[in-house]
Amino acid sequence: MIDRKPKQNRWLELRSPKVATPPPAISNRVGSPPKLVRGSSESIQPERKSRKERLKELRMLLESESMNQPPSPPPEPEVVKPEPTVSSALVTVVPPTVEPETPSPKRNNPIMASLPVLGLLLVLATPPGVAYVASTLLLRSPSLPNCPKIFWPLASASLRLYCAEMAASKKTLDDFLLAFELVSVLSEDHPLRPEINRHIDQWSMGILNLAESKFQAGELSEAIRIAKKTPPQTSASATVEQQIKQWQEIWKRAEGIYRKVEDLMRREELNLAFREATQLLNVGNNYWETVRYQKLTDLLHIAREDSQKLAEARSLANQGGVNNLLLAIKKLEEISDDSYLQDQAKKEVSALSKSMMTIAEDILNQGQWQEAIATVNKIPSSANLTEEVKDFIVLARAHVPALLDTPEGLTDAIAQAGTIERNRPLYWKAQQYIRGWQQEIADLTIMNEASRLARSQTIPDLRAAIAKLQLIPVSHSRGSEARKNISQWNQKIEEIEDRPNLDMAEKLASFGDVDSLKAAVERASQIGRGRALYDEAQERINEWRVRSERLEFQPVLDRAQELAAQGDFANAIAVAEQIRPGLLMYEQARADINQWRSQLQDIQNLQNAETSAIPGTIDGLIRGIQLADRVSPSGSWRWRADQLINDWSQTLFTRGLDQAIYDIPGAIETLKMIPPGTSVYNSAQAQISDWQSWLNPPTPVPYEQPTPTRSVSPTIEFDQPPDLNKPIRSDN
Repeated sequence: MIDRKPKQNRWLELRSPKVATPPPAISNRVGSPPKLVRGSSESIQPERKSRKERLKELRMLLESESMNQPPSPPPEPEVVKPEPTVSSALVTVVPPTVEPETPSPKRNNPIMASLPVLGLLLVLATPPGVAYVASTLLLRSPSLPNCPKIFWPLASASLRLYCAEMAASKKTLDDFLLAFELVSVLSEDHPLRPEINRHIDQWSMGILNLAESKFQAGELSEAIRIAKKTPPQTSASATVEQQIKQWQEIWKRAEGIYRKVEDLMRREELNLAFREATQLLNVGNNYWETVRYQKLTDLLHIAREDSQKLAEARSLANQGGVNNLLLAIKKLEEISDDSYLQDQAKKEVSALSKSMMTIAEDILNQGQWQEAIATVNKIPSSANLTEEVKDFIVLARAHVPALLDTPEGLTDAIAQAGTIERNRPLYWKAQQYIRGWQQEIADLTIMNEASRLARSQTIPDLRAAIAKLQLIPVSHSRGSEARKNISQWNQKIEEIEDRPNLDMAEKLASFGDVDSLKAAVERASQIGRGRALYDEAQERINEWRVRSERLEFQPVLDRAQELAAQGDFANAIAVAEQIRPGLLMYEQARADINQWRSQLQDIQNLQNAETSAIPGTIDGLIRGIQLADRVSPSGSWRWRADQLINDWSQTLFTRGLDQAIYDIPGAIETLKMIPPGTSVYNSAQAQISDWQSWLNPPTPVPYEQPTPTRSVSPTIEFDQPPDLNKPIRSDN
């Protein structure tokens, strides 16, 4: 059996407890049956009829009898009994509306009134009338039951099943539930129970299908509510929980995809967002696959356009400059408020506006306070930096007296910046400027006192002034200026200390002799590296050193060159070696010594070559040629070496030809020792080629004997019998 819940029958005329209007068909009849309504706690019985009402009913009865028609008794009041499925509210009988009695018109003669009826009966008694009545009765369709007006406690099972089918055919949740309610009162052993159960299963599936359609339309909560209305112990009820779980999983997956796409759009990963959005097309829900996917696609197209605007704004911002930053902010403001990139655009606008504030501060620190104010006034209101701009303008105007660089001006600047209260956005920036100006006042006082001390240009006062400036830290705004003054005054002290030594050195060098110049160099060398006069002293020292060395060692180098010109290279080298390393003339002496040693070696090689070639043997000539070839190509003795090499090559060529008489391979090796560039080199190479051809003749090509033809048989005469194993050659 299907569990039945208390539910009012929608086919019963349910009204609130008030007098109902009678149906039109009997609204004018006196004594019409009373109307029944639900919801009253007790049954209201029809009121007792008055004397006038009873007389009126009696007159109507007499008139009906006079017309030979049976009187129609007043219908009994219809009492609606509560069904088992309806709530325990009782049915209330509402009394009919009693109209006031109106005066009866004057009655006509009953016989005259019955004449039309008698005429109609005579017409129907004729054969055509009989045929008409018969055809009308045959063609008239039986009337169908009117389900809303059925008294259900007395209705049959087939009638209940019929009306339940009519209700279920409307395919709405209330009608399905009404169909279940109509058949639920029938027992399990009823003969129609199999047919009823079959319909119940169909109606249960109808409810699930209705829920599925709601789910596909995007109404998940409604779909779950409808699905839970499925009656238990039906074939569809077993799949309700599983179906709801599947819907929830599909919905959760679709929402996850949608949120992920939204996050990707916020991160500007639009290509990945497009690919992710296509997964909605396969989630298994028409609403997500059509409506939400189309909405997401539209949002992606908007995000792509906004992303392009962001890229253009960033490109402008990267170019730098106030104008480019303003253009970038204007481009970012074109992004709509409902865009997923709106948050990023706001961050970009805020960052660019802060960059403009930084640029304005840099301009302000350069002393251009008017341009700085003009820059911050260009910041748009959308950046939400209005209060910061106001505070910045106050600070910019405070810089005006600070630019005077006087204690009074700095004090005025501190007073103006002090008007920025603690609750203001640039309060700490103002405090930073105030501390800096306070430090500048203290540092300016120290620098003024140090400058007063340094005016005397004496070493004690200069040292005292330097000691005062060292109290100013490097990190202070006047720290670099203090360090510059310290360096200048230190140089002044060094110059005062070292100038007497340099003056004395110049006086010594003025004598011009070697000893005086050396003494001047020694005196000027007392000025150490890094001192104020060090560079000047080094310049003088180099000049005096050159003069001193030339006076001392130029005669030595001249003597060595004179000996070398005479060909006495050994003694020239010995004299030049007196010039020690480190002297200015050492490099020149070293170059001359190397040249003289090369010439001395060339002479030695020529002497050894001539000694080797004197015997005139092949080995001696070869050794002489090799030693002579060692002479430097750029040396002054190279011409002599080339001459000897050419002479000895000619002699070696002759010796090779003589050697060929008894030793051709040895002669080839001898001629190979003749160097290129000599007069007999080409002849030697040609002779070597001939000898090698003679020693290594080419392999003869085997001769193929032609096949004799029968038509030609030449006669060959032999002095002796021919060797048939050798090919016959004919010299042409």
